[in-house]
Amino acid sequence: MDSLEPAPVNPHISAEQILRDVYKKGQKARGSTNIDILDLEELREHQRRKRTEYEGYLKRNRLDMGQWIRYAQFEIEQQDMRRARSIFERALLVDNSFIPLWIRYIDAELKAKFINHARNLLNRAIGTLPRVDKLWYKYLIVEESLNNIEIVRSLYTKWCSLEPGVNAWNSFVDFEVRQKNWGSVREIYSKYVMVHPQVKTWLNWAKFEIRHGNAEFTRKVYSLALDTVVNLQNLHIWSDVEIAKVVNSFAHWEATQQEYERSAALYRIAIERWSSNQLLKNGLLDFEKQFGNVSSIEETISYKRKMDYETLLSRDAYDYDTWWLYLDLILESFPDQILQCFEKAIMNGRPKELSKTFHWRRYIYLWIRYICYVEFELEDPLLEDEIFQRLINDIVPHEHFTFSKIWIMYSKFLIRQDNIPKARKILGRAIGLCPKAKTFKSYIELEVKLKEFDRVRKIYEKFIEFRPSDMQIWLQYAELEENLGDEERVRGIYTIALDENSQFLTREAKVQLLQRYITFETESQEFEKARKLYRNYLELNEYSVQSWIEFAMYQSSTPTDQQLSNLAKLQSENVDEDIEFEITDENKVEARKVFEEAVLFYKDKDDKQARLFILEALNDYEEGYGTEVDQEIVKKRFPKIVKRTKLQNGIEEEFEDYIFPDDIDDDKPKPSKFLELARKWKQEQTL
Repeated sequence: MDSLEPAPVNPHISAEQILRDVYKKGQKARGSTNIDILDLEELREHQRRKRTEYEGYLKRNRLDMGQWIRYAQFEIEQQDMRRARSIFERALLVDNSFIPLWIRYIDAELKAKFINHARNLLNRAIGTLPRVDKLWYKYLIVEESLNNIEIVRSLYTKWCSLEPGVNAWNSFVDFEVRQKNWGSVREIYSKYVMVHPQVKTWLNWAKFEIRHGNAEFTRKVYSLALDTVVNLQNLHIWSDVEIAKVVNSFAHWEATQQEYERSAALYRIAIERWSSNQLLKNGLLDFEKQFGNVSSIEETISYKRKMDYETLLSRDAYDYDTWWLYLDLILESFPDQILQCFEKAIMNGRPKELSKTFHWRRYIYLWIRYICYVEFELEDPLLEDEIFQRLINDIVPHEHFTFSKIWIMYSKFLIRQDNIPKARKILGRAIGLCPKAKTFKSYIELEVKLKEFDRVRKIYEKFIEFRPSDMQIWLQYAELEENLGDEERVRGIYTIALDENSQFLTREAKVQLLQRYITFETESQEFEKARKLYRNYLELNEYSVQSWIEFAMYQSSTPTDQQLSNLAKLQSENVDEDIEFEITDENKVEARKVFEEAVLFYKDKDDKQARLFILEALNDYEEGYGTEVDQEIVKKRFPKIVKRTKLQNGIEEEFEDYIFPDDIDDDKPKPSKFLELARKWKQEQTL
């Protein structure tokens, strides 16, 4: 017996989702091309066309702030600041919280030397987004560069009244220090420590007083800091480490004033109050040692630590944490021995195994530290080059594995030395000995910056040979050629990657590549080629319902060859009206053909569920673009649900089956749609 329950609806497919997917594919703007303009008329025509393109795109996606900025930049390049302002203001009406938009607007006014306009904009910006530090900094830099000191001070005061983060307060302090206004700095710090009572704030204030104040002011600052610690003790704002840091700083400053009794008393009082703080006890011990006989005690302690480290390293040469601490100690206390110690570390710490283990990574970082010390501290490029050569020739066993970081660091060092040919040889050698993806990418990045695109192509070819199964490499190669405007090369790359005989890419990867290929052809306005690619897309997607629907919607949303020729004719006739693509009856017919083809496909496969999904999608399409007659015809094609029974392992089971009207009427002669519409029209005329 037929069921009266409605047919189930697939929750994963909707017309809104279909249209959104199609819209996203055409959302990306095409790259600009160079246009030679010979006279004023051509310039105006170019400007009109570009403005039409921008306006048309923004009508479809007004939330694309990058497009607003590009539009405004175009008007700036045309020396039309009035139009540029209008565009910026329209964009701010859309989204006034987009910070880059404010920055570009302000920078445009500044570059055009409209200072008052820029100042008004900055006032609006900080009023609209008062919690964005970047806008405040922008305003402050502009006013200070104009030497408007009082305005800068008032801006800082206004900003700090909002209790911003520590960076704002530090900037205010730095500004007043540059103005040598010590009194204002003290006033700022007095408010600063109330808003951010961290240890670092108090210590920075104390450092300021030590440098620019006197002993009385410095002592007051330290005393206020300790009083704050005591008062806020119950809130547990400061840790034991921070408390010890303040006390140690205070005590050592008193020692510099030769107030040794004050320092000792300070330590004793602090230990009485925070008796569990072991750091304070260690600080007192260090203080007593220091001021008993400073130089001898420090040397003895450092030497003892050095001997302890060397003993530990003699037992375990692969304890890289100890090597790191040992080098820290040598740098701090025995700087004249540092090169010898670096050599000892890289000679004794080399792992024995020939595999890329955790030990090897830690060991290579010792080399990196050695290289950084030679470059930044010794500034000896010859020695640095020698270390790199030893590392890549003798240390790294590149027959088994390599470290791409080393090869890239070496190439960048050579670039800094203006030795581009050798940098290329190093990267090429790395690729030849033990290729890594990072090495290829670094080499490509170098050649792109040098604009040696023929070299880039060769490297990409090697990269693909090395890892042909990486879909991203194919995409990046195609995008490079697309950016260079070589469409035939782009098609060649996609064709090779999507060759049906190739086995290096998975089906899922080929589907993604084919989607990008279709997008490329669409952006290139090669719609017929894109439609042919959709046939391959159907096959790769195993003729899924979604792929059929995507194909149909593509047919509906892209112009046919005839429409393209008509649009080209209108453009050639210099029609002043805006020319936009509209879905015509021809598009609808093409879309319906695809839907019908899908219905027949699933009918031949006897896949009733998929066939129903296609009809539902067709129904959604007709509701959006068809007439009432079209909608009624589709609804009549929906199946009826009947309950049937079948034997499954000797058990009778009930299931739902679909009966399609099309299947019932297969044997009946079907009038064409045109005749059906004509008959209906005649009936309406007789009424």
